[in-house]
Amino acid sequence: MAGVKRFGEVDDHVGKRVRERRNALGMSQEKLADAIGIASQQVQKYEAGTNRVSASRLWDIAKNLEVNVGYFFEGIQKRAKRKAKPRKSPTATKAKRTKPRKRRNKKRP
Repeated sequence: MAGVKRFGEVDDHVGKRVRERRNALGMSQEKLADAIGIASQQVQKYEAGTNRVSASRLWDIAKNLEVNVGYFFEGIQKRAKRKAKPRKSPTATKAKRTKPRKRRNKKRP
């Protein structure tokens, strides 16, 4: 999708957990939105990970979905470990020269 700003893995994970819990309770996006005082489009953006959820909003969402705030972060470590790539040392990433440097001949008087 062109023009859609995405945030990080944590935001995606939190959004997915909001959707999972909401669906488990059989609650619509509209009902959750009404309960916390926002537009249903905003809930949709939170769940898609295109908007970040503030701490106070996450608190309200947790209260209405009957879970602790920590629920939304459960499993984030497993997900991060799967996607983690080994780090290279700074010296290993330097580009190697393929051609020797040309030396300039300085003219001497």
